[in-house]
Amino acid sequence: MTVRPAREPAAVALAVVLAVLGSIAIQVLEDVTIRVAIGVAVTVALLGFGVLLRRRAGCEGPADTVLALGAVSVFGWASAIITANGSVAHWISTASLPAVFLVVNSTKLISVAVLLAIAVGYRWSPRRLLVTRGRLDAPTGVPGLRWSVAGPLVIVVVSVFFLTDPAVLDRASGASGLVGVLVGALPLLVVGPGVALVVSAAVFGVGHVTGSPGGVTGVLFTFVFGLVTGLAMLQNRGTAWNTTIHFFADLAAITSIVILGTT
Repeated sequence: MTVRPAREPAAVALAVVLAVLGSIAIQVLEDVTIRVAIGVAVTVALLGFGVLLRRRAGCEGPADTVLALGAVSVFGWASAIITANGSVAHWISTASLPAVFLVVNSTKLISVAVLLAIAVGYRWSPRRLLVTRGRLDAPTGVPGLRWSVAGPLVIVVVSVFFLTDPAVLDRASGASGLVGVLVGALPLLVVGPGVALVVSAAVFGVGHVTGSPGGVTGVLFTFVFGLVTGLAMLQNRGTAWNTTIHFFADLAAITSIVILGTT
């Protein structure tokens, strides 16, 4: 039995909704036990759904997207478990802001590790996922403007924004570049580029509901940031500009936090 092509976007949409609801629940609920239980349930559901889709002929694209979302969802509840530990919570309350920023955000490597395991297990192709250098001077769609100019311009704008407003740095720039790359690339296998960009940016943005800034401001900022970096990856058919923009955004973030922590 095969899943008809018309059902493929529906499968991805269902997974996205589940991932988004799980992310919001983990961020807004206070009880750690409930947060972890919901997070684990979402991860198991997404990974199980992805494995089942993988067994159906012609569903590799949507299956890989669902599996990637499942891997990304691990970070939320794993981080909740780690930070709920008494010793860790005490350290967070007493350590310097730069140290806390680096350590807390390094826990995202948990999701990266799961993603890598899935990628190796299913032999994901780097070229198929746009995880290649790509064309650095690809057109942006704006007459006369190419990414060889737009890329550095975006880096400057994002860096200046971070450096002039340290309050946005707690989570707004903390996402792993690899997670962003995979979540941004996989929907392209299933739906049109425009829809894929919006879906990827939405998942990225909702993950910052309780960031600093939180609420609507945090979600909108990271949504736009996700659109820009996703567009860079799509138009250049690679991750060079995407990764570079992420790198300098994080560098500016850490620089601002170091400055903030010493003033």
